[in-house]
Amino acid sequence: MSKDFPILLSIILVLTTACHRARIETPTTSAAAPAHSTSSEPASKPEPRPTDAEVREAIIRNYEDAAVIDNSRPTSFVVGDFNGDNSEDIAIVVKPGKGKLSKLNSEYANWILEDPREPVHIKDLKSRPAPVTVTSKDSLLAVIHGVKSEGWRSAIAKQTYLLKNAVGESFEKQTSRRGDVIREKLDGAEGVIYFTGAKYAWHPII
Repeated sequence: MSKDFPILLSIILVLTTACHRARIETPTTSAAAPAHSTSSEPASKPEPRPTDAEVREAIIRNYEDAAVIDNSRPTSFVVGDFNGDNSEDIAIVVKPGKGKLSKLNSEYANWILEDPREPVHIKDLKSRPAPVTVTSKDSLLAVIHGVKSEGWRSAIAKQTYLLKNAVGESFEKQTSRRGDVIREKLDGAEGVIYFTGAKYAWHPII
């Protein structure tokens, strides 16, 4: 055997190892590129802004003629996920329909009538306030909870809350640790209306 054979064998092994590593590393680099190029894509498609016709349809579907949209305000509605179920809800400023107070105040109504500024927890059952009653002069906030991907636009979105003493100034959605809430100014005080899991409540911001 030639004295140079061990040296030639070593060179061949080094070259073979280098080629093998090159074949392994090249696909890894190319496969990583597409993942980087798509990282800037949005996670989800935002819902389109509601049209006036869609908002009217939602009120008619849930309240028929008992409540109508109050168009006297610069902003008559706001959207957000207020009950935290990943489905879009809508809150609409409404007023009683003409001659429909008895229908709005009926104990058999399909909506939940409440005042978010009443205490959330009442220990003494005897001290519970009287049922909330709507008058002809009241402005109300109708909150319609959405259903799955269609949100409040769904034909079966009929879980609604009718809130008295909940319409103020600077009406807007705000995202907080609680999720989406309705921020506004009531009687000169800044605060938010949020869903507790059972009802809507008012929390002032000091």
